[in-house]
Amino acid sequence: MGVLEFSNNGLIDSLTHAPAPAVFLSSLSREHAGASRDSRTLSILSIRPTNSSTLTELQLISMARTIVSHLRSGEFFSRISEDGYWIAVRGDKSSASKLSERILGQSLKGKWRTSIIECAPPISIDEWIALSDCAHFSTS
Repeated sequence: MGVLEFSNNGLIDSLTHAPAPAVFLSSLSREHAGASRDSRTLSILSIRPTNSSTLTELQLISMARTIVSHLRSGEFFSRISEDGYWIAVRGDKSSASKLSERILGQSLKGKWRTSIIECAPPISIDEWIALSDCAHFSTS
């Protein structure tokens, strides 16, 4: 596999046309503030390939399209790393798990791995992002 393109103009990822990380994090911060006021739970669903060394640009683009086709109102995503995505979910781990099932279905299970980090008050946005970051880049 060659090196995957990972660049953006501050708004959109140049390869997948997913929102750039800065846009995602700004939206996540607003969503977190609203959830904190309303005592709602949010989750981040992380999706990465099980084997990054064989990932192609076409597979990465296809996953972005698959994610978009399964998002519900209030959910948003970003290509957060060279080979993976974060999806903000309004709901707990169960809601994020259901979204994961919709996205991966039967055909993509085993090819992509997921992690879910739930955020319920009083966890701060910085703590939540740090936990999500650790889970996303974990090799296990």
